Amino acid sequence: MIKQLLKQIWAQRKQNGWIFAELLVVCMLMWYIVDFCFVLLHNKSIPTGSDISDTYVVTYGVLPEENSRYDAAESDSLRMMQNLELFTRKIRQYGQVETASLLNTGWGTLPNSGGFYGGVIQYDTINTSTERKFISSGDYFRIFRYTSAMDNSWERPAGIDLYRDNAVFITRMIEKKLFGQQSGIGKKITIGRGDNSKEYMVADILNDQKRFDYDLPAPAVFIPAEPLSVGNMNSHAVCIRLKAGTPEKPFISGFKKDMTPSLRIGNLYLEDIESMTAKKANIEYEFGKTNEIRTNMIIMAFFLFCIALGVIGTFWFRIASRRNEIGVRMAMGSTRGNLQKQFILEAILLLTIAIIPAICISTFIVQADLIETLGKRIPDDIYITGRKWLRFFFTYIITYIFLAVIVGLSAWIPAYRASKIHPVEALREE
Repeated sequence: MIKQLLKQIWAQRKQNGWIFAELLVVCMLMWYIVDFCFVLLHNKSIPTGSDISDTYVVTYGVLPEENSRYDAAESDSLRMMQNLELFTRKIRQYGQVETASLLNTGWGTLPNSGGFYGGVIQYDTINTSTERKFISSGDYFRIFRYTSAMDNSWERPAGIDLYRDNAVFITRMIEKKLFGQQSGIGKKITIGRGDNSKEYMVADILNDQKRFDYDLPAPAVFIPAEPLSVGNMNSHAVCIRLKAGTPEKPFISGFKKDMTPSLRIGNLYLEDIESMTAKKANIEYEFGKTNEIRTNMIIMAFFLFCIALGVIGTFWFRIASRRNEIGVRMAMGSTRGNLQKQFILEAILLLTIAIIPAICISTFIVQADLIETLGKRIPDDIYITGRKWLRFFFTYIITYIFLAVIVGLSAWIPAYRASKIHPVEALREE
């Protein structure tokens, strides 16, 4: 049957030539759309490396000297540190709070933060660039639940003394880059360059982490922060994790009402409390990530609709113009089912022929890195989106299946309607 259909396609090559050209362009456009969506969904499916559900950041303010409530006796370093400790302890004792700690929040240390602080780390003669996060204590892991790659638990890194042997934590991507197949735990690395370099010991390997949902994970090193002092207290805040399932709005409302008077300690006062989920949404919006994803998805949906509409219209017109042929075939004994099957197979065969040169052209595009989404690289091809030929294979398989469904339906619907014609009417029209 395939051989017969090929002969028929060739016999109608003038009419089929335009359809072939259209399907060639459609295949490439559809492949780009599939590839774009594949990247988004793949990146979204990768864990962020942390868990910010039920977590909040409580910020404090310090009264200026010109404020009427300012107390000069509470302004010395010792009193400020004592007041900060009391401030944190009161929050820790609040009803729904599970864990609370005064943590460094500067330089992109918080999960999904807009800030970024980069640098170079080195082992032997190998070096790599990475993001740096400055953590104050093991409570950082208890609150934000960054997990160890060794056992996927946050308890493991939370139990390690940060200030013993200059401990640092690196992600899997860095371990693979610096140590290959060997474990990085216990090995010494150098962070920084020249006089600003310092030697640390790798205490644990963390799972990969990422800044934004639709981005790929990026390498990161977690370094002990400088001890809290009056000089750097503005870069700290009280981070808390609530008991699971605590509703956000009632908690924030109740917390502000209950704790605003209580947290007025010396020259300190409660400035604000915000959930990490809300902070993440705000940061993604400010960085344009939210609008970028929405805009691109709308554009892709529009192109997908146009492609589907164009394919359906083409095959509808093509089969409608062969209405007489359908009637004649039925007069000669063909069943409706066989006719519909023939037109569906013929349409899919046309698609299969058209997709071969489309794959060849797309192969050149991938090889030349002419499309940005295909040109992005991931170190050592850890993820499928960085292994361009495997990704190319999967996206074209998806493209073919998707188009085969559209083409099949585009051929079946008009063929089904045309097959209802009475053979006598078809012969009269012929």
